[in-house]
Amino acid sequence: MEQKTKFILYGLIGVTIICFFLFVSTLGAKQKLKQQLDDLNKENTSLNAQVNKLGDELRKRQGESETLRREVTNLSQEKQSLEGKYNLVLRQKEELDKKLKEKQQEVQREAAPDAPPLPQSAESYWAGILKAKTDIEIQLNSIRNELKSAQINNEQLQREKSTLELDINNLTREREDLKRQLEYNQKIMDSIAQELVRERNDKIQIQESFKAIKNENTTLSRQLKSLNNRKINLERNLQELSEEKGNVERRFTEMETMLTDKLSQINDLKDQLDAIRSGQQKPGADKEKESVQLSPIVVRPRQEASISQQGVADSTAKVLAINRENNFVIIDAGEESGLKAGDTFQVYSGNERIASIEVIKISKSVAACDIKREISPVKIGDTVR
Repeated sequence: MEQKTKFILYGLIGVTIICFFLFVSTLGAKQKLKQQLDDLNKENTSLNAQVNKLGDELRKRQGESETLRREVTNLSQEKQSLEGKYNLVLRQKEELDKKLKEKQQEVQREAAPDAPPLPQSAESYWAGILKAKTDIEIQLNSIRNELKSAQINNEQLQREKSTLELDINNLTREREDLKRQLEYNQKIMDSIAQELVRERNDKIQIQESFKAIKNENTTLSRQLKSLNNRKINLERNLQELSEEKGNVERRFTEMETMLTDKLSQINDLKDQLDAIRSGQQKPGADKEKESVQLSPIVVRPRQEASISQQGVADSTAKVLAINRENNFVIIDAGEESGLKAGDTFQVYSGNERIASIEVIKISKSVAACDIKREISPVKIGDTVR
C-alpha cells in the first residue's frame, strides 16, 4: 500500500511538471508568434506606405510623360509647319532663281556690245529682286536654325521620354514586386493567424487537461490522505493486536504453566488412586497426599473420565479446575477423547446451561478451555457437553 501511494504521488508530480513545461512552452511560442505578427504588421504598413509613395511617384511620372508627349506633339507640329514654310520658301527661291535666270538670259540676248545703259527702272527692279532673294535666304537660314533647334529639342525630349519610360517600367516592376511581397506577407499573416488559433485551441485543451489533472490530483490527494489515515488506524490496530497478542501469549504461557502443574498433580493423584485400588499404597503415601491438596478438583476414575470418540455430548466430562484470574477451566477430557483445539462445548449445572467454553490447550487426558460466555458462575464438577 505504501509503495502504491508513493508511485501515485511520483506520477502526479511528474504529470504536473510535464503540464507546467507544456504550458510554459506554449506561452513562449504564442508570444513569439505575436511578436512575428507585430513585425509583419509593421513591415506590411511600411510596404503599403512605399506602395502608396511609388504610386504617387508613378502618377507624377505618368503626368510628366503626358506633358512631354504633348510637347513632342507640339514640336512635331511646329517642325511640320517649319518644314512646310521651308519648302514654300525653297519653292519661292527656286521660282525667283528661275525668273532671275530667265531675266538674265533675256537681258543678255537683248543686250548688244554697243547698247546703251539700262534705264533707272530696270536697275531698281533687279535690286529689288536681289533684295528679295537675300531676304528669302535670310529667312531660309533662320528657318534652318529653328529646324535644327527643334530637332535638337526633339531628340532631347525623346531621350527624356526614354528615361521616363525606363523609370516608369522600373516603378511598375517595383510596384509588382511590392504587391507580390504584400501578398506573401498576407499569406504569412494568415498562416500565423491559423497557427495562433491552433495554439489557442491547444492552450485551451492543455488548460482543460490541467484542470482535469488538478481535480484528479485533488481526488488522489484526498484518497492519499484517507489511505494515510487508514494506514495510521491499521498501525494502531496492529499495535493493539500486537499488545493483545503479547497479552494472549503471556496468558497462554501462564495457562500452560498452570496446566502443566495441574496435569502433574492430576497424574500424581491418579497414580495414588491406582495404587490405592490395587492395595499397593506405600508407607508415607498419606503424607504425600496431604502435601498435595487439591480440594476443588474432583478426579473421576479412568473408566468414568474417558470420553468416547463419538463426542463429549455423549460423555460425562466434568470441570476439574477453574482459573478466574485468566478466565479458563480444566476438564477431564483430552486427546484420548478425540478433542482438538478450537472445539466449543456447553457447561451445564444440572440441566441448566450456564456457560460456553472453547478448547485452547490439550493433553492426553485433560484439556484447558477458555470461558467464552458465562450466564452463571461455573463451578467445579459441572457437566461439559
